[in-house]
Amino acid sequence: MISHEPSEQPSAQCTDIDEGSGDFRPTARRGRPSLEEAQRLPARILEAGWEVLAEQGFEKFTFDRIARHARIGKVTIYNRFPGKPEFLAALLKYKVEQRRMSIIAIGDTLPLVERFCQRAAAVVKTLLSPDGVLMERLVDWCDQEFSNDDFNYRLAMYQDALVHIQNDLHRAVSEEGIVIRDPGLAARFWVEGLLGHVRFVGSLSPYDRDETERWARNYSEFFFAALCGWGASIRSASAAN
Repeated sequence: MISHEPSEQPSAQCTDIDEGSGDFRPTARRGRPSLEEAQRLPARILEAGWEVLAEQGFEKFTFDRIARHARIGKVTIYNRFPGKPEFLAALLKYKVEQRRMSIIAIGDTLPLVERFCQRAAAVVKTLLSPDGVLMERLVDWCDQEFSNDDFNYRLAMYQDALVHIQNDLHRAVSEEGIVIRDPGLAARFWVEGLLGHVRFVGSLSPYDRDETERWARNYSEFFFAALCGWGASIRSASAAN
């Protein structure tokens, strides 16, 4: 589990001490930050937290380390995040959105099958990377600490992925004339097949880029050939009636 710090907010005085290291460093006083700096600060703190988490692990994750990594005072972190649970929940949301935007940006102007092919390969690479593995641990931790009958982080991530896949499929309907009887079901098949492959290859061998790209192409072509064939059969049945 993550080590706990005192719940009270620290003094705004100019010292930070790293627990267990004897490292004592003055916190530099600065003037009022510019508007641009102030707007970037939350992301800067979260990025520093992610780097600390990757380097130190959950057990040694502390606000002292984040403050030194970001070169800010610890009180600055507490002003935005009351404690580690709130920080880690915000960090998960931030990294999920960052990852989602990077995947969506891939192949946006390409034809449908090529777009899905490239994104599938990127998803496999991302989920099997050290950052992807760390993200999985963070999701598990947040679900263990915060989830309840009304909310589950992993389920929320899954549902978010479905929404974006459905949007892409609706785009295919309008731009490429593909008939999709149930875009929601098609999105589920796509996402669950992709995640199943990640789980399978992750348990067998290290990441292989060439093999991943071959699989992504085969998977995408097979998926859309089946989807288009299903659509053709529906059109034929409608015409016969």
